[in-house]
Amino acid sequence: MSRRFSLFLALMMLVVSGWLAVGNSSASTLAPAATPAPESALFLPVTMNAGRNPQRPIAIFSAFIPDGLALQDADEGFAIQNVGAGPLFLGGWHVTDGEGTLTLPDLVVSPGQEIWCTRQAVAFEKVWAQTPACEYQSDTDPDVPNALGTIPDLNNNGDELQLFAPDGVLVDAVVYEQGDVTIDGWTGQALQPYQPSNSFGSEGQVYYRLFRPATGLPALPDSDTVTDWAQGNRNPLKGRRTAYPGWTLHRLAQPSLTTWSQPRAATVLVTPDNAFSAIRDLFASAQTSILLETYELTHPGLVAALAGRAQAGVTVHVLLEGGPVGGLTDETRWAAQQLSLAGVRVHFMVNDVDDAHDRYPYQHSKFAIIDGRTLLLSTENFKPSSMPEDAADGETLGRRGYAVIIADPDLAARAALIYTLDDDDAYTDIFPWQADHATYGSPPPGYTPPPAEDLQGYRVRFPQPLHLTDATAAALFTSPETSLYPSPLLDLINRAGPGDVILTQQLYEHPYWGATDSNASDDPNVRLEALIAAARRGASVRILLDSFFDYPYKDRSNLNTVNYVNDIAHAEGLDLIARRGNPAGAGLHAKLHLLALGDKRWVVAASMNGSEASNKLNREMGLALQSAQAYDYLKGVFDTDWRAGSLQTAVPDAWRSPD
Repeated sequence: MSRRFSLFLALMMLVVSGWLAVGNSSASTLAPAATPAPESALFLPVTMNAGRNPQRPIAIFSAFIPDGLALQDADEGFAIQNVGAGPLFLGGWHVTDGEGTLTLPDLVVSPGQEIWCTRQAVAFEKVWAQTPACEYQSDTDPDVPNALGTIPDLNNNGDELQLFAPDGVLVDAVVYEQGDVTIDGWTGQALQPYQPSNSFGSEGQVYYRLFRPATGLPALPDSDTVTDWAQGNRNPLKGRRTAYPGWTLHRLAQPSLTTWSQPRAATVLVTPDNAFSAIRDLFASAQTSILLETYELTHPGLVAALAGRAQAGVTVHVLLEGGPVGGLTDETRWAAQQLSLAGVRVHFMVNDVDDAHDRYPYQHSKFAIIDGRTLLLSTENFKPSSMPEDAADGETLGRRGYAVIIADPDLAARAALIYTLDDDDAYTDIFPWQADHATYGSPPPGYTPPPAEDLQGYRVRFPQPLHLTDATAAALFTSPETSLYPSPLLDLINRAGPGDVILTQQLYEHPYWGATDSNASDDPNVRLEALIAAARRGASVRILLDSFFDYPYKDRSNLNTVNYVNDIAHAEGLDLIARRGNPAGAGLHAKLHLLALGDKRWVVAASMNGSEASNKLNREMGLALQSAQAYDYLKGVFDTDWRAGSLQTAVPDAWRSPD
């Protein structure tokens, strides 16, 4: 039986059944078109052109990457998506950039499914950790079909893409950067990469169409303009976005929402007052597994607890940021060494080993899953500056922050999925600890971490954690997927009105996003503007930002944010006040929102700071918890901190980094 006849037979069976299951890594079993789009390892959306005949097979460019991460851009390519109601046979379709024209191979694409075609499959697989549907420069993978014709060469400085049906009808087009905007199928200015700062690199940017997170359907009808695309849409909440290879925007497009008919128990911790012993004991209680993903881990006491469980036969995996601000320290190398020697699998997310390109500028989240059922989420890194051991004597020094421990299989499963996606060594940015590696290896011979000190300067005000019993709902959300849209935090803030209360503590909240020389009107910080809008609707809003790490002379300092907010409050007569503080002596490192909305009480603890990169580029995690007990307890902390002002005291030089 010939290959073409086999595909024809398969297509006829699909028409009858309405289902498609293609047995390769670039396809998945999908429900009929009326259902939401399937989860995709590449995040990309379903997009349809409402103006075209729904009976005709419809295809569209759903994404493309012109400036790839592989050598000589061998992983550059484009994604085509079937946005029609029936199966699509791509054999005979053409793609051109005006210089080269490809004829696509015999591929059957189900409704909602997309396929990637790239210059070299092997290069694509190395960068993206998945197999494309076709390749066109050379036959690097015999299992991947080849597109035939003259090779398109997507110019990094700008080009065009056009998609033609077998009968020569132009179906879709896109123009980017310095490409020719006069081509058929495109209207208006060219699509540009989103680059408000150096953090948003042009190399590796994946241009993708906006989509509705709840359904996978298009956010807008296809207009053949920049508005359709994440980079080109100027909506400050939903647009002005980008993506990079390895992201899972589509798969994680919605936060994990959980409600309980019977209230759940949880534990709320406050740093530096009471977190260390509770987290140490949590780690020590593990019976089967611990998955820990964090920006930094240097605490000798917590390292000992993790190592002890590994030596007892518990599976312990740790994922660390390989390039924290200021570089990897000997304390981190020591921690990784001790854990590895005890049998812990320690990985770093890196961008400076071999051909590695880290998926996120910073792996900045701070969470753990214990025995597959208990989630620990912290605003703080696992280090002595946040979790000093000497708090039991009533006096210490440290960073103000928070953590939540809750046993729930759904929350734990979602966090474990994120850990598994992040710590996947199929990606080049995952690098294991190696004893002899200069950066990701052992500390200098004989190195030991500084001994624990009897710290002075902050009187412990909250010696006991809160063990609550009234949690009725929760939402787990992440950056870059669900910190802004859809966002449990912003959704709660946007509900606030007359009589409601919002209390916020943040390490920093920039007065505006975009370029450094921009402003709040052109590039609003949507988090900060949401708080101001809540006050305009009649809510009482208090914002406490850090003064310890703040650089007042910088354009986006906390001082400038405080002045910006208070000027608005004064001019408009709002119940809105912002101030700076350092309540625990070594910095206000928290990322906390407390919300009293009608008769509901919510606490939101997260790792997201108030920068654009933190919400659109980093790996971050947050937890919203509905609990009156947690709200009342943390409101007591907030009120105390609000009154405390800035505590000026001496701290170790090593603590001067806000990590």
